[in-house]
Amino acid sequence: MASGTVLAPGEFFGELRKGVKARLPAGLRTFNSARGRGRLLKLHYGRPEFHYEAWHHTGDGRLEIGLHFEGSREENERAFSFFRAHVIEIKAQLPHAELEPWDRGWSRLYETLRAPQLDEGVLDSAVERMSDYIVTLQPLVGSFVGGLGHP
Repeated sequence: MASGTVLAPGEFFGELRKGVKARLPAGLRTFNSARGRGRLLKLHYGRPEFHYEAWHHTGDGRLEIGLHFEGSREENERAFSFFRAHVIEIKAQLPHAELEPWDRGWSRLYETLRAPQLDEGVLDSAVERMSDYIVTLQPLVGSFVGGLGHP
């Protein structure tokens, strides 16, 4: 798609979900999805508190793409430590990714894309980045979740 055509939030996030699903390897296409309030999409693999998120920050003109840890404070701290131990290998695949503690005891591993508006060019970039995050991070999420004693 070429840049230029502005998309309504519902259309943008619907196309983002479809585009990510089409770009992922077959074994990663069975995610669950939810639209948050406003300009937000969450994708997860059975543990909604550990989800991939696309969030349009309209005031900053940025689209955040990343993995969020929004479970209990203890689980989030363990997730932060686990992913911090893997940050070199993560940054080899996702060089702009930043790991940080965040609001309400949550943590996130994310980057932002320039997005003054939700257009087709931003959509193309978002599909690529979110797919890259899932392919790179989901094996680590599986290892982390398995270490918590959860399926």
